[in-house]
Amino acid sequence: MENINLSAQGRERGTKGDVRTLRCQGMVPAVLYGKEVGNVLLQVSAKELDTIITNHSIGNTLINLDVANGDEQETYLVMCREVQREPVRRELLHADFFQVVLTEQIITEIPIVLVGEPAGIKDGGILQHMLRSVTVSCLPTQMPERLEADISSLEIGDQISVGDLEAPEGVEFVSEPDSVIALLLAPQMEEEEEEETEEGIDTEDEAAEDQEEQEE
Repeated sequence: MENINLSAQGRERGTKGDVRTLRCQGMVPAVLYGKEVGNVLLQVSAKELDTIITNHSIGNTLINLDVANGDEQETYLVMCREVQREPVRRELLHADFFQVVLTEQIITEIPIVLVGEPAGIKDGGILQHMLRSVTVSCLPTQMPERLEADISSLEIGDQISVGDLEAPEGVEFVSEPDSVIALLLAPQMEEEEEEETEEGIDTEDEAAEDQEEQEE
């Protein structure tokens, strides 16, 4: 698996004003934590981190985090566990990095990619992609970038679940085996669901109108 490099600098705990200044300078406040490293306050380039997030799945990407702290330089193998964004402008506000130990199992999310076209599509079947990632336990060196689910044999009414996937060597599924990844619905089932939704909306509208009349 490809390792990604990211530069970071140590920082002191500051006020909210200090944090705002940091962000105005194009940096993101961050924390590195782990059994060996403890908790270390950092700052990383917002542009560099955003590029990594855009091009990689942060839940299963190993990052070489080069931390400069005064005259000292240390490199840690980490994963980005969480990022926080401003809800409107989507600017990065904070990031959490977790130190990875190559000899210890980790639990993480792996994306699921659907492969093939269901056989039942020709009969009007409607594909529903329910589960887009699966939780696994494995060593960092055995962590897959993605898992493929072959849906080409699905007929109308069929589904594929986590238990149908083949786990790569050294990888154990944590997600429930009966968790549905994808299923192929009959056309009328899709139409009935839409009709039920519309009926629910109409009922809510009628109830709202009745309430308004009572209030008048």
